[in-house]
Order: sequence, then C-alpha cells, then structure tokens
Amino acid sequence: MTGNAAVVLRKPDDVLRLIDTGRIRPKHPGLVKIVALGSIFVDGWDLSSFGLGTVQITSEFNLTNSGLSLHSLPVISMIILLGAMFGGLFGGYLTDRVGRTKMLLITLFLLVGATVLAATAPTPELFCLWRFLMGVGVGLDVPVALAFVAEYSAISNKGRNVTMAQVMSTAAAAVAFFVIIPFHFIGVGEQLWRWSIGLGAIPALIVLILRFIYTAESPMWAAKYEGLEKAAEILRKNYDLEVIVEEERRVAAPQEERSRAGSLLALFRPPYTARTILVSILVVCQAAQYYAISLYMPKIFKSLFPDDIVLVLVLSGLVNVIGAIGALGCVAGTQRLGLRRLGLIGFSITAGCLAIISGAFNVLAASIAVVLIALFSAAHNFGAGYVGTAMGTLSYPTAIRGIGGGYTQAITRVGGMIGAFAFPVLLEAQGMRFTIGAIVLAPLVAIVALMVIRWDPVGKDVEEHGDEHDLDEIGANSTPSSS
Repeated sequence: MTGNAAVVLRKPDDVLRLIDTGRIRPKHPGLVKIVALGSIFVDGWDLSSFGLGTVQITSEFNLTNSGLSLHSLPVISMIILLGAMFGGLFGGYLTDRVGRTKMLLITLFLLVGATVLAATAPTPELFCLWRFLMGVGVGLDVPVALAFVAEYSAISNKGRNVTMAQVMSTAAAAVAFFVIIPFHFIGVGEQLWRWSIGLGAIPALIVLILRFIYTAESPMWAAKYEGLEKAAEILRKNYDLEVIVEEERRVAAPQEERSRAGSLLALFRPPYTARTILVSILVVCQAAQYYAISLYMPKIFKSLFPDDIVLVLVLSGLVNVIGAIGALGCVAGTQRLGLRRLGLIGFSITAGCLAIISGAFNVLAASIAVVLIALFSAAHNFGAGYVGTAMGTLSYPTAIRGIGGGYTQAITRVGGMIGAFAFPVLLEAQGMRFTIGAIVLAPLVAIVALMVIRWDPVGKDVEEHGDEHDLDEIGANSTPSSS
C-alpha cells in the first residue's frame, strides 16, 4: 500500500501488521537505517582506533599488561565495555519506557562529548572515566537503534535490515585505519592514538545532526504507548499515507500484561526462555573471539611486522574491508539462510582459522597468518558476529524489544570484557600461540548451542496479537520462509 491510499486504524495491532506485512514503507527507508545505525559506525571506529593505539597508550601512560588497576592495559581495554554493559541494561529499559526518538538524540550527545574528552585525557584515570562514559553512550544507543530499524521494517526484511549494523561497524573500522595514515606522515608521532580516537567525534556529530533533522518516533511503539492518533501522525508524515483513526475500546490481553514495557523478567519467561539463553551464549562467544582478535589486531600485526607501522595500518584496514564484504554476505543471506545457519557457518570457519593459526603459529609465514586473520574476519562478520545481536532484537515483540536489545548488548559486553582482558594477560603469560588457541573455545561453545536450541526468528511474527503463536523453539524446524 503506497502513495495516498487510505488506511483505517482501530487498534495498535493494525499498525504492527501494516508494517510487518510490508504493505507500507517509509518514504526514505535507506535514510532511516543510516540515521539509526550511525552510532554503530561510531562504535566500530572506536574499536579500531583504540586497538591501533594500544602500544602508544601503554607507553604514554606506563601501563602494565596485567593486574586490576587503572594503570593496566587489560582494565583500560575493557572499561568501555563495562560502561556499555550498564548502558545496555538501562538503555533497553528506557527505550521501551520513553520511546525510541528521545533516546536516539540523548545518546549521541553523550558519545560526541565523551569521545573528544577521551582523546585529550592527560591521565589514565581521566581516560578511563571518559572511556566508561563512551561505553555508556554506546550501550544506551545500540538497543534503540536496532529496535528502531526493526520497527520500520517488514518481517520479510527485518533480519536483513538489522544485520546492516555489522556492515556499518566493520566499514567504520576500515575507514578509521585508512584515515589515520596521513596523520602518521604529517608527523603526529606518539599522539597518533589521540587523533585516531578524537576523529571519531566527527561521524558522531554528523549522525547527531541527521537525527535532529530526520528522526521520528517508531510508529509501532507510538501505537502501543502514545495512542493511535500519534501513530497516525507518524504514518502520515513518514509514510505519506492518508490515515483514519476509528479507535476501539479494548481490555488489555493477559500477554500484554506479561510483556509490559521494560520488563526484563519477561525475557526469561515462556515462550522466550530458550531464545534468551541462545542469544546469551551466542553474543558472549562472538564478543570474546572478536574483541580478543579484532581489538588487538594491530598488536598481532606489529608482532609479525615490527618495523613498519604503515604496513600494520594498511593491513588492519584491508582486513576490515574483507570483514565488511563478509558482513554484506550476512545481509544478503539472512532472509534466505536464516540467522541460525549463518551462525553455524561463521562460527565453524572462525574456529578452523583460529585452530590453524594456533597450531602452526611458529612455522606460519607472516603473509599466511595475515590471510588466515582476514578469513577469520570475513567469516566472523558473515555468520558469527551479528547473529546473536540480531536474534536479541528480532526474537521479542515491540513491548520488550528495547529491553531485549539492551540485555543483549549488556551480555555481549561481558563476552567482550573476557576477550579484551584475557588476551593481553594470556599473551604476557603464555605467548601468542597459546592465547589464540584458547580463543577457539568460544566458537565451539556457540556451535553446540546452535545445535541444541534450534530457534531462528527470521520470517517469524513475534508480536503478541493475542490470537496465535508457535513458540516451541527447542528442536523446532528453524528454516525461515523465503522473502
């Protein structure tokens, strides 16, 4: 249904079904994704810029490679993830309570300010404080961004649109590595890490401006919590529809009470228990392997090419370009293969790459090691990296989608903290070969979880309409319907 065709709204379900069935589309669907997912780009930029700066930060702040103080590289590496964990929990709750639009604006203000302050921090203590606040900003923003995209998308496109976040993140990492190369040549020297982190404020500011201009509330959320008249106003403005409201009086259904806005406990009640367990395992495992390898990728490449910082930057950028191509494959394959199959493929390949690198690390030529790391990046982004996150957004109805995404982000950061903290500690104690070998456990655990819990939300209607739902996910056939 497009153009000026009239629609009649009698209850919130009418709005949910209009969007989920794909009968209507926003006037600028591409812009909706870019504006909402812009913070994912900022998060990806920060990951690569901090990874680039680990050697220089360690030197400038005289950090150790172990311990639990603010003068420890493992602690500084994971402090942003600690902030994101808290931000994710509160962000998911607030997203469901106050709406998507307000959160999209508040979080970008925090990200812009904290990024600039972190880049100019004179001490490790202040650096940790600003990094923590950056993490809070990311944790607050990601759940609302993914919920916003999902609620503007038809069921046939939800998986594809949500997994675009992985493309944004990996592309940002590639851009950050290439953008910083000219600053090396103009002689910023040991301050290269500050420039790399600080430049991340520019895309954050651009996204903030775009959000001010173009962002409107999710019509799904508005229909449930601000009334049909507000939802109709959004549909008229953003979907170019003629809308008539003939609201029915109705009594809240039992399941609406169960899944009230911001209800964290609802994620662990039937029918959501199994899918929440699966999401938890997947995101912890993917984050552990990703933060261990991708965060410290420049450090790994520096061990292979110790005297060529430009080569390290170029290789890091190229690996992320390959990762972005893998992420595009994830977007293209989500609706056809489903998230579960993508996860099995991705985790299997990353496990194989890590096992080969670990087993043959001492005899591998540097070029072969780079190829294997690039293949790891492509496979991670194709099937492992965003499967759990996408499930955490797509597995829950509108009422608890924000808290579901927030919980997913919080538990993801637990896995990230494990990877970010463990890598330098194990590297210091056991060396590179053992460290990479230990990371293989993460994809193996994820594969087992995907084999046992056969849930896949792609192509499924998870909204609570009060009249249906197949929610027996353990052992069920999870093949999605084709779009």
